Amino acid sequence: MPSRLALRSAAIRAAFREPYVCPSCCLLSNNAPTPTHSQKTTRGQVNSVRGLQTNGQPRARQERPRLRNSDNALSKRHASLTSATAINAPSTVPPEYRELHQQLSALQESASGYVDLSRLQLALRSLESDTPVIRVALLGLGSNGALAARKLARALLSDPLSSEESWEQQILQSAKDGRSLLLRYGDAEEMVQQSSIMQTLHVPSPWLRRHNVEILVSTLNTDHTGQVSEQEMEEAILVPPLTTPNAGGRVGFVRYPVHKALLVGEGVTGAVEYGRLPSFVDREELIKSTISLPLRPNDAAPAEEGAADDVVDVDLATNALNIFRTTKAAGAQYSTEWHASRLPMVSQWLAGPQERQSSGLNPVVHRLCTSLLQNTSAAVSRSETHSHRTASAAVVPEVKRQLLDKQIDLWASDAHRDLQTNLTSALQSATWRRTAWWRLLWRIDDVSASASDILRLSWLTEAEQSLAFLSGRLAEAGLATPEQLKEIGVDREKIESELQQQVDQWQPKAAQVLSPADLLQTSKLVEKVKRDSGVNALFDPPWPQTIHLSRQQLLHTLVPSLHRQAQSLLLGTISTVGGTTALGAWLTIATSGDLFAGGAVAALGLVWSLRRLQKLWSKERESFAVTVKEDGRNVLAEVERQMRRLVRDGGKIDLQEEDLRSWREARVALERCRTAFGDLAEGKP
Repeated sequence: MPSRLALRSAAIRAAFREPYVCPSCCLLSNNAPTPTHSQKTTRGQVNSVRGLQTNGQPRARQERPRLRNSDNALSKRHASLTSATAINAPSTVPPEYRELHQQLSALQESASGYVDLSRLQLALRSLESDTPVIRVALLGLGSNGALAARKLARALLSDPLSSEESWEQQILQSAKDGRSLLLRYGDAEEMVQQSSIMQTLHVPSPWLRRHNVEILVSTLNTDHTGQVSEQEMEEAILVPPLTTPNAGGRVGFVRYPVHKALLVGEGVTGAVEYGRLPSFVDREELIKSTISLPLRPNDAAPAEEGAADDVVDVDLATNALNIFRTTKAAGAQYSTEWHASRLPMVSQWLAGPQERQSSGLNPVVHRLCTSLLQNTSAAVSRSETHSHRTASAAVVPEVKRQLLDKQIDLWASDAHRDLQTNLTSALQSATWRRTAWWRLLWRIDDVSASASDILRLSWLTEAEQSLAFLSGRLAEAGLATPEQLKEIGVDREKIESELQQQVDQWQPKAAQVLSPADLLQTSKLVEKVKRDSGVNALFDPPWPQTIHLSRQQLLHTLVPSLHRQAQSLLLGTISTVGGTTALGAWLTIATSGDLFAGGAVAALGLVWSLRRLQKLWSKERESFAVTVKEDGRNVLAEVERQMRRLVRDGGKIDLQEEDLRSWREARVALERCRTAFGDLAEGKP
């Protein structure tokens, strides 16, 4: 077992004296400025708690003596660490920005899946001060993009009134490291704790102090830009990822948001890399691009020429600086070459407009908040559109729906023709003629048998077979499942209400108790159920049962009613004939054998009763035929309506309630942010 490493007592005491710092927050802590004890805490300096250095007064180098005391150095290191990693940092939000700050914080909770959290945090930090630090990025394009961006940064930050300083060469030499570079205003001699993510360099540049800007110098990979969307490209530019090695030897990424970004290319290689970028990259307010190409002083064009503004000459600007630093008498040449290089336009764009908005916000912060709300709203709309498109793509195409709708039209016309022709033929057949009125006298049992045969053999039989085929087409197309097809025409609410009523009115009564042996005989039980109700318990086909159930209903309601009516009419006829016959016999006896009088009464009763039987039974038969036809039409109409509903609405995927609630909450939060933004612009408290 290897021995433990020996630690010196001084290192142990230092470890116990230092506070614990979250490793995930080291990026901001490492890049935090190192304050001296001679400075007083001001409102602008408190803003550096979150890693954004605000504008402060320049400090003379002779007023900052080096601190050689170890305790002072330790407290200095502690201040830089705790400022950026404090979880419950004191709020420094101005009162006029507080409502907007709160609504943006609420947006982080309500629309976390749609808002860019890195840019949102940058916006929140920018609202915590009246003079926020504006963070801009110089992103190099191509293999020499890192050096091109650093050369541009050096030319912008160099002071022509002073000689070349060491930090200028440090900016150029940092390109060999491969890490990104963060340039902040400060004393170049201030100690900065470097990290594996980026290099931080304090630069005493008047330009950084005057415009309150810090510059991130990094690179942009353009290999796969043609395959990304506009939103992804904007995110990659305004939130550039910084590479960091991890313990496993792999490379991780840290998102570092900026207020605006400038794409920098140099020479033909940079122009080629710039040509790979999509056309929507150039957005004058947030994203701009520039190519460093050789220019002559007499080639300078006015800023109004749009295309020429993308070309600058960093080498010409650097040469102008060197000439002016060599001899102050070359001021005219310096001015000519400096303006010919077009760097003043780049400097003006990076600094941004100096006038405040009507809301009092810095114009760059105003654009950041506006862009953040617009992108979040667009992300919500894209998510909703994508969900609807995904749901629509999973359903049956409209062409197939139209084809199936035509199939339903054809089935409906054939079914109505079947009902009209086959039922009419059945009502004129010998089977139905057996129910004639004069046959009731000796063949009354043929009424139920004949009516049942007509319903079973001629009532929508072909339509039911065609419906089974059409149901298979719908199931094959994915418009409905067999369970959904079986439920067509079934009024579950009515069935449940009737069942509930039967349960409420149920009274226990004696019933035949089946033995276990009888229960095991499935065929006998099915036969018993079919005999009692007419329904086959094992008949469960995967198509609508509307026609079958309607036929069974007619067999169990209309046919018994017709049979009872026939029995009632026949009984009334027999009773009338018997009564008039008895009356005729009594009259014959009373008239001392007058057969003519008695026979006339009996004959009158017979004729009247038979005529009444013929008339009433004919009406019953006609009523039966009309009822059967009307029920057939209603059944066909109901089946057709349900089938068309399946073709129209079947196979669609409903959106999840969680997604709907997420979109709704995100839009409400966005509307509150816009309201707070509008109130700030109008000066409302």
